[in-house]
Amino acid sequence: MAYIGNNLQVANENYRLIDDISSSFDGFTTTFALQVNGATPVPFPTNPQQCLISVNGVIQEPDPTGATGFNLVGTNIVFSSAPTGGHAFFGVILAGADYVTVGSTFPDGSVGAPSITFRDDLDTGFYRSGSGTIGYSSNGVASPLAFLNSVQTWTAGQSAEITTLVDGATITPNLSDSNNFTVTLGGNRTIANPTNIVAGQTGSIFIVQDGTGSRTLSWGSYWSFIGGTAPTLSTGAAAIDRVDYICRTTTDIHAVFTANYS
Repeated sequence: MAYIGNNLQVANENYRLIDDISSSFDGFTTTFALQVNGATPVPFPTNPQQCLISVNGVIQEPDPTGATGFNLVGTNIVFSSAPTGGHAFFGVILAGADYVTVGSTFPDGSVGAPSITFRDDLDTGFYRSGSGTIGYSSNGVASPLAFLNSVQTWTAGQSAEITTLVDGATITPNLSDSNNFTVTLGGNRTIANPTNIVAGQTGSIFIVQDGTGSRTLSWGSYWSFIGGTAPTLSTGAAAIDRVDYICRTTTDIHAVFTANYS
């Protein structure tokens, strides 16, 4: 039976029937494995209040002290008094056990047991690592989170993709697609003013002559080159030039041309 209500923050979105343990009742034994379909449920209930247990038609009191009713110890149901042989049993793990997402708070969690995690990866997720700070755990190991408004120290290589521009009489880069671009010229072309310009964006454009070479290139009015003069491309077949740019404003792109890489 599906849980009815807010989406669950943790664990059990369905009510689950606990396997019948009545065949092991003998009036002496108090500890029984709690299983669902022959296996220990994952996630396992964290306290007895998350279970509904009945012995011989009598609902048992969930008692974390173990003094009355039943408790959960490890992966077992432990009764305070041994059930009598022949008595019936049923048990249910309640859906929504623990927290729900609306109107509740998450526990702090830890690196080894994040408070926001996943059914099949319980040591990967988010936890509170300090005042005003969220931590991320990957398989029980703390991993740093990058925030846009904080100074970052990268400990692994970073890269930006190079997006291929579609060749045509007029080539219009979309700066929301990438920082870096490449285009192979199949004729005399114009690189128009880009779309989605954001002040401060930087990148490069690789300009490649096709197998014929001697292709020329004009530039839109937003492109500003040193001295106000657009560059002359290398003419050799398959020659590669590069333009590095930074957007000073949304209508002014400062560009530096470097010729004839080989």
